Amino acid sequence: MNGKKIMLKKRNSVPVLFAEAWITSLAMTVSLETPDPKEDGIDFFLYEYIYKILSQFGEWVADQGFLMTILTAGFFLLYQMTWKREREKIRFSRPISFVLAVLYAGAKAFACADSLSAWHTPLFNLFKTGILICGFYFLYSALIYLLYDALHSSRDVKWKDGTLLRIYRKHPWFMPWCLIFLMWVPHLILRYPGAMSYDNYNELMYYWGYKTFTTAQPVFHTWLFGSFVRFGAWIGSANAGLFLFVVFQSLIMSVVLAGSLFLMKKWKSPVWLRLLAAGIYCIAPYYAGYAAFPIKDYLYTAFFVVFVLELMELFRRDGLETFGKEPWYDVLWAAAVCLMILFRKNGLYVYLPVMICMMVYSMVMFMRKKKRLIWQMWLVLCLPVVLSSGVERAIIARYQVVQDSPKEMFSLPFQQTARYVRDHGDEVTAEERDAIAAVLNYDLLPEAYEELTADPVKSTYHAQDGKALVSYFSVWFRQFLKHPVCYLEATWNQNYYLFAPDVDNIVYNKDCYAGESIVAGNGLENEIQFEVPQWMHGLASIAVSWYSLLTRLPAAGLLNNVAFYVILMFCILLFMAHDRMGKRIFVMVPLLMSFLFVILAPQIQNQPRYAFPIIYAMPAVAGFYIYVIRRKKQKD
Repeated sequence: MNGKKIMLKKRNSVPVLFAEAWITSLAMTVSLETPDPKEDGIDFFLYEYIYKILSQFGEWVADQGFLMTILTAGFFLLYQMTWKREREKIRFSRPISFVLAVLYAGAKAFACADSLSAWHTPLFNLFKTGILICGFYFLYSALIYLLYDALHSSRDVKWKDGTLLRIYRKHPWFMPWCLIFLMWVPHLILRYPGAMSYDNYNELMYYWGYKTFTTAQPVFHTWLFGSFVRFGAWIGSANAGLFLFVVFQSLIMSVVLAGSLFLMKKWKSPVWLRLLAAGIYCIAPYYAGYAAFPIKDYLYTAFFVVFVLELMELFRRDGLETFGKEPWYDVLWAAAVCLMILFRKNGLYVYLPVMICMMVYSMVMFMRKKKRLIWQMWLVLCLPVVLSSGVERAIIARYQVVQDSPKEMFSLPFQQTARYVRDHGDEVTAEERDAIAAVLNYDLLPEAYEELTADPVKSTYHAQDGKALVSYFSVWFRQFLKHPVCYLEATWNQNYYLFAPDVDNIVYNKDCYAGESIVAGNGLENEIQFEVPQWMHGLASIAVSWYSLLTRLPAAGLLNNVAFYVILMFCILLFMAHDRMGKRIFVMVPLLMSFLFVILAPQIQNQPRYAFPIIYAMPAVAGFYIYVIRRKKQKD
């Protein structure tokens, strides 16, 4: 299957496995918040140094002896199970494990001190950092091999024959759709009429004309959401309009997720994976908890998943020749991509690399006379871009929408500049200061800079033209060359949640009152008013508490953790490369582009929605990977 395989010898050395397990247990309990003990009466430097090391190590393991014993035993069994037999070596698994371990160690440093200096300050932290990296390297190495085994295993759970199975076989899409949506209905009711946000209230102010309608929010989502609420107001209840919208978006998302389960059945994905995916869709707060939240990312994510599923089906069928053969495929592709672009501008930048690569490949194959030029494919590929542009232009013309500033695109470089000014302001020349001040409020940068969000810094944006931006980026690049670590820290600090599976990232807007304060006194409250019925007060709080509990539970909590899905994505990408899946790796391009946009986003803390395209697509990605490797094994 993979040409000549390189085998790893089995490892039976109990002392070595025990040492790895013990180091991992230390890594799991480490904190980089290290005290600096003082002891009167010690005059010699060497004695004082030895005393500090022993005291700091004692503080580290204090009251954790029993826990560390259990952890050591558990990790020893895990490593013994992983390495007890000779196995195929997964290429690049060691570098990936090391990188993930370093990223986790960095996350611990930023969580502790918002700086990588926590790795070595005080000096004892160098030892702790070494333990962190080694311990998680051992852990990630084992988990990568165990995950590879699980995805390659032919073992599966058995679904007993019965009424449910017969219904499922007869209705493989309709039954999962009903199940998912019905499981979400209680969440919609508990948070009636819906959970709002500042962005939602801004959209309504745009739509009703109480604020200049700009492209700061996707104009199509603003128009659609505003139209639903206006319809509700027209029939006498803004609540009804909001509730209809969250039901509408929940229906669409449940249809899409049921479609992913339908395709996974078509791909003959293992039953355990389909049951796990269905359970996640129905129960996990990152799915069920956002059904009542009318954010722009929700419907964008739905059509992103459809796009990824279409891409997978393209490789399952006849490749590029699929276009033009099946009209429904072409229609679904065009509609999904068009709506993905309309609901978030990111959609265009996710799609363009895919579209360009497919066009270039088609042209190369044609010029080599290996394949005919498929004009239907070119038409279907271009149509969504043209349609989405036309729809957006129509809304812009109808509502006289004003183009917003490009500050959203530059959140990350603005953060890097702000950190540079804070940490190295004494090195900034007058020329550099003027270039920065033409774009951002220079004097406010040190105070405005917050490590985890770019919003305060980008709010000082005031560039008047493109020339100012060109000068700014020239300075930005020169300052990067002077202090690259500063830029690295600014990026890593803001995004460390992406690599820390044990860090909570919980945010669930409770009800329709979230963000309401921004409309006070501007007149919109006279047009529409959302309210939770008196008898329902407290139900939304119960729902949000339930989500928070599920997010923090062992095992189940990982299913509501951004880092878990990001790490899983890179593991499957590693497996695809190792298994030489060739062109099929291309299905990962939209997810990798989405990951890039998460890095470039204003923040990920309290905003897991930016990673929803990755999170919602991962079950289907795992199913597709299993389908491809099984087909390859059959051919071999």
